[in-house]
Amino acid sequence: MDTPFAEFKVSPEKQRLDSMHITSNMRHLGRIGIFVQCIRKFLVNLKRHHQELLETLDPELIGKYLDRKQGNAFSMVKPSESSRTLEQLAEDLFHLVERFRGDPGVNAMTSYHLLVRVLEEQCLVAAAGSGQLRMTVRKNKEIASSSLQNPSDPDAGYDAHKGKGYQVQLAETYTTAAEEDGRRPLALLTYAEAEPAHHSDAKALKPMLDRVEGQGQKPERLLADTIYGSDDNCDYAGKKNTELVAPARAPSRATRRSVSICSLLRTMVR
Repeated sequence: MDTPFAEFKVSPEKQRLDSMHITSNMRHLGRIGIFVQCIRKFLVNLKRHHQELLETLDPELIGKYLDRKQGNAFSMVKPSESSRTLEQLAEDLFHLVERFRGDPGVNAMTSYHLLVRVLEEQCLVAAAGSGQLRMTVRKNKEIASSSLQNPSDPDAGYDAHKGKGYQVQLAETYTTAAEEDGRRPLALLTYAEAEPAHHSDAKALKPMLDRVEGQGQKPERLLADTIYGSDDNCDYAGKKNTELVAPARAPSRATRRSVSICSLLRTMVR
């Protein structure tokens, strides 16, 4: 059976690789929203599957998240009060994680796993003596881009330039020759891989080459952006007899400063 490449007379010898951002169909939440939604989701599931355990919790804590009127108050927090509100939410989440840490039934719940994940990503927990644990909220700059963005889509990531969601790595064929009738030559996709938005493009080249090689579609020349063109990636492509063509990375500020100092010293010596 002929492949699409043979059917359409398209050669996989020349390909290009790039990524495209995909926005997830989820509400964009700030840190307060992430805490509130995770706690609310957990309490709703606890009520559904373990009503007797829900009744052992403080009614005030339950009402804070399950009562619609009280829950709406979190969306009206003033910027000046956000730090304190975040600390209170973190304390509630920490309490729930510790309260049910040894319960097998609760520990098996996906919503409980999300509580644990948010605690690990957003807070620091350390021993405070006498067997007690002390919890503090991490600073914004300490939150990893791989952290939970919304409990409704736990696999989504965050990219500082593109935003929240996913990205897809795409490779397609290309040719520099034009069709006789002047139309744009046909290009076929050789590779498509979806991944969270925080994944680095630099790590996408190796699996792409492995996949297309297994499909019998390995390129002789591969065009890509600067971030794909690391020394390691160039070496890996070379071992597969693929020429990786990517723009050179601009020198860092430290490198430029070092070069400037060296030039100044050479001038002084002269």
